Amino acid sequence: MVQGVEIKLNPVMAAGTEGFSKFEDVCLGGQTSDGQDATNDLSYVILESTRGLQITCPEPCIRIHSNTPDRFLHTVAETIKDGKGFPKLLNDELVIPFYLANGATLKEALDWTVSGCCENRLPNRETNVTAAGGINYGSAVEVTFRDGRLKVLNDLQFGAKTGDPRGWTSFDEVWAAFCQQLEHLGQHAIIQQYVAMKLKPSYFAAPATSMLHDLAMAECRDLHTHGEWFKGAIDHSTFEAIGKGTAIDSLAAVKHLIFDTRQLSWDQLLTAMEDNWEGHEAVRQLCLNAPKYGNGVEWVDAIGFRIERFLNEFLHKHPKPHGQVFLLRQIPITFHVPFGKVTGATPNGRPAGEYLSEGISASHGMDVKGPTVTLASMARAHDRSFREKGGDLINLKFSPANVSGEEGTRRLMQVIRTWCDLKLWHVQFNIINKETLLAAQKEPAKYRNLIVRIAGYSAYFVDLSPAQQAEIIARTEESLGA
Repeated sequence: MVQGVEIKLNPVMAAGTEGFSKFEDVCLGGQTSDGQDATNDLSYVILESTRGLQITCPEPCIRIHSNTPDRFLHTVAETIKDGKGFPKLLNDELVIPFYLANGATLKEALDWTVSGCCENRLPNRETNVTAAGGINYGSAVEVTFRDGRLKVLNDLQFGAKTGDPRGWTSFDEVWAAFCQQLEHLGQHAIIQQYVAMKLKPSYFAAPATSMLHDLAMAECRDLHTHGEWFKGAIDHSTFEAIGKGTAIDSLAAVKHLIFDTRQLSWDQLLTAMEDNWEGHEAVRQLCLNAPKYGNGVEWVDAIGFRIERFLNEFLHKHPKPHGQVFLLRQIPITFHVPFGKVTGATPNGRPAGEYLSEGISASHGMDVKGPTVTLASMARAHDRSFREKGGDLINLKFSPANVSGEEGTRRLMQVIRTWCDLKLWHVQFNIINKETLLAAQKEPAKYRNLIVRIAGYSAYFVDLSPAQQAEIIARTEESLGA
């Protein structure tokens, strides 16, 4: 109770932010405002200070760039191998061009800092973010093949009416219907965003933070009045999209099985999904074994690029006041788990209620050709040609044995260099055995201090819900080879 008002927790919000990070981040590495490498003795001291502590925060974030010193990268890799899921890495090679595209000077763009999962800020240039709008890619897939109806809501007309798929004779018609559903959901998300932006200044204020911000002081306004009030501000409200890998694999399965190889008819696929695969295991196996995102299959990765291009174009057509942009981000926190619970069976073979893919990572267990191939697929599926394209989250998981010793450290460093060169926004690592996680589920009292990477932060594994634990266990365990 607060002043006689009963406050109830939102169970969906709680499920979408499991682990409850405080985002007490320390930004290390990167570049100075004059373009020199910013690594110094203190960088090593701070990083080393985290290694003996079995706590989840504060946590280091490392700005990586093409000239990050090998010695520092070696220390970063060794710290990652401790298995607590940090430090997380953000990429100067993408973040700096992003800021330049959005009006910052080069001097300003070089001086950004971390501010959340995969978020970042320019001190005294950025104001506030209202995160309110976003879409469930899994639901967009579901309503595409159910004429806009959502099964979990008893066939409520949730999406646009796009017709019965049985009448579609080409993948182009599938794609057109899917885009119509994305736009329908996007329009409602933008409306929600505008309402939240309008209401926020009446209910929120940050006087202490505003006093420390040059633009707020110059205008004598609170930061929560938003960037359209501040001359020269960069104000990015976000448009989240969750379950990208699920959407790519679902559309790829339809293209491959219905049109390219004709192994399935529409009746076979739609009936199997409607029955949640029960009694249709042969159909499900065809869907599970269709080409998957994350394996270097260029036409599959291209579907991911087309999805991002469509949403970037949509957001570009609907800017905020004064031409500021809504950012397309794919940073799910843990919302891919509750979003999956309200999503029916999808054509990639996923059953109803199961978690969606997380971030821009491949679907769980479906990328089988190693981390560098997976990262290359992610890069091909990334449309960075719009200033509306914001941050993405990538999780990779290795067993401790796979990165053991100096040779393992060097291989991990090579993966990080590859990720940097591919100009992907963010990456983080779980270094843990599946067997350890299963043992912690059975005997949680013995694993109270077991830390795992969950989203853009780490959490104690035994404090997570069974559904979230299952999702982490199911993430692909990559191999770096011998």
